Amino acid sequence: MKKFISIIAAVSMLLSVTACGGAPAESTAESSSAAESAASGAQTAESSQPEQQESGTAENTSAVPTAEAEDNRSDYEKMVDRSLLSTGDMTRMANVFKKAQSGEDITAAYIGGSITEGYNAGTTEFYAKTCTDLLQGYFPDITVTGVNAGISGTPSLLGNLRLERDVLSADPDIVFVEFAVNDGQEADYKNAYESLVRTLLTQDKDIAVVLLFTVLDSGYTCQEHMSKIGANYDLPMISVHDSVYEEIEAGRMTWQDYSNDQSHPNAYGHKCITDFVDNYYQKVLAAVDENVGEVSKELPDPVFSAKYMNMHYMDSAAMENVELDGFVQNDTHGSFHNGWMYRGTDGGSMKFTITCSVLEMVFKANNSEKYGTADIYVDGEKVKSVASNMSDGWNNPVTAYLIDNDASAEHSVEIRMEGGDAQAFFVMAFGYCD
Repeated sequence: MKKFISIIAAVSMLLSVTACGGAPAESTAESSSAAESAASGAQTAESSQPEQQESGTAENTSAVPTAEAEDNRSDYEKMVDRSLLSTGDMTRMANVFKKAQSGEDITAAYIGGSITEGYNAGTTEFYAKTCTDLLQGYFPDITVTGVNAGISGTPSLLGNLRLERDVLSADPDIVFVEFAVNDGQEADYKNAYESLVRTLLTQDKDIAVVLLFTVLDSGYTCQEHMSKIGANYDLPMISVHDSVYEEIEAGRMTWQDYSNDQSHPNAYGHKCITDFVDNYYQKVLAAVDENVGEVSKELPDPVFSAKYMNMHYMDSAAMENVELDGFVQNDTHGSFHNGWMYRGTDGGSMKFTITCSVLEMVFKANNSEKYGTADIYVDGEKVKSVASNMSDGWNNPVTAYLIDNDASAEHSVEIRMEGGDAQAFFVMAFGYCD
């Protein structure tokens, strides 16, 4: 029934945008009431940032009152409305808000790359914090806990691997997913992203999942395929491309208003994203009682793949019976403290046995000849070589699938370094699917 109501609302929105006669084709503004709900979240950012001129695109002055009201919105308000690609099925978020209204504490988690982490924001008020502050403001009588699981330079290939450790361990009620500028277009990225989303949706707790699509100054974003996944599961989706980037293309903003580099939002950019989230939250808050209800655990077939669902995290703190020869346990990275390191000329290996269908390794990459190549053997057969000397490496975590099968089985795994020139290789962690 709720999906039917959302479809009717979407048709009404389309009719009102057509009547406006000048709104962008991709516009997803819900209705004339969206302007009122978005205005409060937009006022602060709008008043303290570069002015955006009225577009003046509306030509039909005899339009119905709804269209006329939309014409009276500021460009910033229109941008905020455009950011909401879909409210999705509100049931999960309405249930969370009802829980908060009943006096129970809630937790919001944010998983993504450096944008979520807050890199180069020029402020501590980045969206993962300020969106938690929004919730605390809505529900002042409870405690809202925020979990920032953003790690710079990491795509959903790594996000899916660390989901259990960094997000699910916090037992979140709400999870934002932001990998649109870190992922590639290849199948591995699509499969990992969808597996991550499905893992969240199939937890015992009915987690409210929100997809956030960011964009680079070049216009690059994975929004196209990620939004297909979001639509398949009827999830709320928020787009920086359809909001900010459209303003830039129209000449009402510059990229420098939003970001100080090619990708990371500055203080104003993070405030924009916060207003986009507030716009979505306000729509749910206005209709909590109508949308609370039971959540169906039956999911539609995947758009791409669900092969990497429910991946488990493991490192040197949890793995037993690892045979080390030339490798030693090592604090390999600021986000991966329990790894292993090889450094020398004599060669070495680490060996272990595991029962799994999929095994993914996290290793450190750097643009340095001192970073070596590991040969991977599974069940005694060499399956690949993994080079950690990468032209775009900067001591960042990178992943590689060592085993990628459909059926689970017991496997012996060896990571082998050949002797010769002085080299180093850092294994940060592993992820596996049963």
